[in-house]
Amino acid sequence: MSESLIIFCREWAVTVAMTGYLAPIYHRPVMPVHGLAQLTRILQAYPRMPVVLGLRPHEHVVELYRLQPLLAGRAVLFVGRCFYWTDYNLPEWLALERYGFCTWDAMHDPFSRRMELRRFSRLCVDEKDEGDDREGEPLNPGSAAALMTETQVLERANRWLYRELSATGLTGYEVRVLSLMTEGRNGNLPSRIRSLHKNNGLYKLGMTKHLTDLYRGVKVRAALQSGLTLQAEDISPETENIIPFRQEAGR
Repeated sequence: MSESLIIFCREWAVTVAMTGYLAPIYHRPVMPVHGLAQLTRILQAYPRMPVVLGLRPHEHVVELYRLQPLLAGRAVLFVGRCFYWTDYNLPEWLALERYGFCTWDAMHDPFSRRMELRRFSRLCVDEKDEGDDREGEPLNPGSAAALMTETQVLERANRWLYRELSATGLTGYEVRVLSLMTEGRNGNLPSRIRSLHKNNGLYKLGMTKHLTDLYRGVKVRAALQSGLTLQAEDISPETENIIPFRQEAGR
């Protein structure tokens, strides 16, 4: 690996812990980032530098959507306690091409941590040009996304995820049942048939029949958007297009 590595997590203490895990085994300096403004500036300045994000995509849909122009073209590793079908598919909706996932359990184990970093390093070298880790021309988040509300972004993501259900191999009944049950509705199917289609659909999506998988793993929800912590110093020209989403999410 020849690039430095950006590390950013939802919480300051977790960023410190992640840095402690990765710095000893990464062959170049790691760059811990604290705060949304600093993350935006670093992503703008280094458009090809790989980044580790300690968050789950389904909980940060809007913010990732706003940061998409700065994340595109680089290798991204998402680290979280566990991941759902929505997490694994949202990066494709965001037009990310080189991305991976690592659980905290794997990150805690020294052997697994090295294996995950080795796997991620292969993403980092794909399509890498000479000098990509050097500072480049500043990039700006897309202005079109700034005009969209949180609700509009989530609706757009859910329309895409709905289409992906069929593309993943679910039958029409399975798509219908999962879509209804994620909204708390049962439709007109008998409970036994409904349960069969639900369980089969979740299995095809790589999830269990647990209610948490149904709630988090089929569609994205406003109630699950965590938002990134904003400090006073985070309010800057770099984040002025991102902050409105955070404010709306907190209402």
